[in-house]
This record gives sequence, C-alpha cells and structure tokens, in this order.
Amino acid sequence: MRDIFEKVDFGKPLPKLHDCVGIFMPKKIKNYRDLYNSRGEFAGYYVEDKDNLVLFRDRLGARNIYYLSVGPVVYISTDLKKLASLCTMPNSIHIASDYRHFQIPFSDETFFHNIKKVMPGEFVRIPRSGDVERKKYWEPEFGNKSFDRFELMSRVHNAVEFRLNRIGDEKYTSYLSGGIDSSSMTLLANPKECFSGFYMEEGFSEMEYIEAVAQTAGNKTVLKVTIDKTAFHKQLSDLANICPDPSCGLGVIPQVLVAKRAAAHGYKYAFTGEGGDEIFTGYNWNRIVFKLAQALRELHEDRYMVRYDPMVDHVLKNGFPTLVGGLLGRSDNLLFATEKILEIWRDDLCVENNILNINLTVGLPAILTVDEQVGRFSGVEPVSPIMDHEIVEYVCSLKPSERGSIPKEIYREAMREVLPEKVRTRYDKMGFPVPFNNWDWPMLRPALESLQERGVVSFDIDDYKTMNRQSWALYNIEMWYQRFVDSSYRRIR
Repeated sequence: MRDIFEKVDFGKPLPKLHDCVGIFMPKKIKNYRDLYNSRGEFAGYYVEDKDNLVLFRDRLGARNIYYLSVGPVVYISTDLKKLASLCTMPNSIHIASDYRHFQIPFSDETFFHNIKKVMPGEFVRIPRSGDVERKKYWEPEFGNKSFDRFELMSRVHNAVEFRLNRIGDEKYTSYLSGGIDSSSMTLLANPKECFSGFYMEEGFSEMEYIEAVAQTAGNKTVLKVTIDKTAFHKQLSDLANICPDPSCGLGVIPQVLVAKRAAAHGYKYAFTGEGGDEIFTGYNWNRIVFKLAQALRELHEDRYMVRYDPMVDHVLKNGFPTLVGGLLGRSDNLLFATEKILEIWRDDLCVENNILNINLTVGLPAILTVDEQVGRFSGVEPVSPIMDHEIVEYVCSLKPSERGSIPKEIYREAMREVLPEKVRTRYDKMGFPVPFNNWDWPMLRPALESLQERGVVSFDIDDYKTMNRQSWALYNIEMWYQRFVDSSYRRIR
C-alpha cells in the first residue's frame, strides 16, 4: 500500500500540492468538487489558495489520514507509525477512556498526544492562521422507501464490478470465512483462489460452509491457513506494529496470519465481506435493542398503559442510550458508556435508525481501520465492496421496518441467486473467534504487571486470569507502551 508522508511549512509560501491514496477514487482530488464526486476508499490532502491545507477521508472510513502540528509545521501521513516518530508523549486520557471502555474510537484522538485523524466523510481545513475547521461532506440520511431486493442486488454487483475495474490486471484473491458477506464477495469477485483461516479446536471450524461456497464456485481452490496457539502467540510480538492506534480485538491476529499467507502467494488485493454486519444490522446486540424497542411500542396497545403513552415514548427516546452503552461497553463503567452514546444519539431518529447510525459512524470505521492496518502490515490491500456508500445510502433510505426482522434479512434476499442456500440461510455465524479459553497465555501476567506499574489505568490484576476482551485491551495498551513510549527513537526532527 502506497503511503503519504508530507511536511507542510506554513512559515513559507505553500506550493500547489495534492496527493491521494486508495485505488478506488476517480482521479486525483484537488478541490471540493472532486471530493463530492468521489467513490470508494481513499484518503489524501491538497493545498487550497496557497494558504490552506485540506485533508480528507472517504465516506465510511476505509482509509485513514493523520496530522501533527509542531509550531508552523504540519506533518501529515496515512501511516501513523511515521508520525509516531515525531511524537514525544502518549495521549493518556484517550487511552484510559475510549479505548479502555469500548476498544473502539469515538473521536479524532489517537493514542499519540496531539496526533489527530480525519474522521470518515470529513475534510479538515488547516489555515495559515486561525482555527482548524472540520466539516462533514457526507453522513447517513434516513428515509422511508420500500425494499426492492433487485435494487440492492444491482448495487452490490455494481460495487464489485467498480472495484474489479479499478484493480485491472493486478493479482487479487478473497478472504472466505463461510459467512454470508465474505461468501458473496468471493462468488461475485470470483478470484482464482481464496484463503480461509482454520482452527483445529472443536466447535470453531467453518469449513462445511467454506466448502459449500467453493463447490458453488466450481470447486474453487481454497487455501487453508491453520490458526494454532503457536502461530498466534508468535504473531503477538508484532501487535503494536500491526495496529499503532489500537482499536482491535483478538481476531486481528488470525486476520494477519491469513493476509500474510495471501501475500506469500503474490496477491496485492483481497476482497473481504467487511461492512455486512454494520450495514445490515447483523450483530446480536442490534437484535436485542430492536426486539426490546418493538416490545415497548406494543405497550401503546396495552389497555393497562392507557394514558401512559408519554412514558413509553420517553423510554424509547431517552432510555435506550443507556442500554446501548451497556451492550457496547467493555468495562463496568456504565455511566461513562452512556455518556458516550448520548453524544451521538439523535433525538430525531427512531431506535432502529440510531443503531444503524452508530454501526456506520463508530463500529464500521474501527473495523475498516483494522483491515487497513492489517493490509499495510501484510502488503495485501483490503477490498470491501459491501461498504460502498451507494449501498449504504440505499439501506439508510429504507423504512426501518423494511430492513428485516432477522439479521441481514435484506442482504440474504438480495443474494438469493448468488449464495448456496446452506450459507444464505445460516444463522450460526461466529465471526472470527479465537479459542482463548482452550489456550494458555504466559505473556499476559507479565504485561499486566508492567502496565500496572505505569499507573496509566487502574485495575485489579487478579481479575484477569486468561485472555478475553477485557484483558486483551489492557495487554494491547502495554504492548503499545513498550513499542512507542519505551523505545528511544522518538524525537522531533
């Protein structure tokens, strides 16, 4: 993946610079019109009127761009590690709050003090003098259309074809997990061979679904990558290099192992199914919220609730952010989690649209950032057609009731002619879990002891006996400190 690294000195006349990375934009972006007419996954910058530096990022957040101001100089880069060499201290508040409690970012902060990132669908104008201006050029708009499966099917096919045309003759593959999303992308993109991670532990194999997809594709070659404890533990040493701004779960390591195998076979691009869970509300916590909202609305018809409609409406409007905070939070600080959700909860949207909005603006950028970092580390750039903004805009335009009563229902309908029924109708997809309860983790205790000595976050070390989501967050923070704070190379240049 090509990266940008630029030093812009406002103490001198600014040349007419511009650059953009990401293969899925129509051309070099030099102004707002180019940005508004863009499509795909990209990030970049341009100099406007010789006095303003403008940074931008694609609508959903598939590519990142970061910036650091040091006096009159602004450093910008799409590779955070290159800016990390210029940073002198960690962003301790951000580390102890957003990441510790959610393991996903809510703002433009990074783990590095004063290094900011451009948010999805946003441009940032940095003037020679005056305040930095941040402005959205795109955000989800919700409507009340009826669902047409052929319309969605057409948009998905178009998104895949658009990216295949941009890739051209370059060598590409796909990551096939056996789920609805990755299976549809494998069948539509139709690479010569694909890669699948495989666990030996009982109950963690998806091979029956993977083989069903391979058979549907004419016995496509599936290269199996065994994910075992030894390979997993060995890859952990590179954790901070993989994700220099942590927002990842344990599944990042299996992702890396599969991507490295694809790179070893000479592939430059890999189609993924990322975006399906967020766009088509496929998460279990989404369903919990939807079912409770539906049950609450039914109280309007309950004769025992006569004249209590305002109470029901109050709970729908103001009570659900607390529930969502509790479901998304990874710590026991419910108040902090609720306050974070309240910052992005919109009173003008129903519960269902609020959940979709959170998926798109918080969850999806975090997932795509991990994909981008894995791609940079492995050398295989991720290609994710499902999160194409034209698909997202269509899904948002639908009536909430039309999006389906089961996870990914409208996507399942759109993919009737694509997926084998065994995959299209499955309900037991696991994601990319790690059998952490089956493995031992000798590196965990020493890492937590070291982090506790730093005094950055407060925790009882005896509460963490094995690796899980909570201990993983703490382990990740310690690995980041060892890589970027303990090393001696960090100096302003």
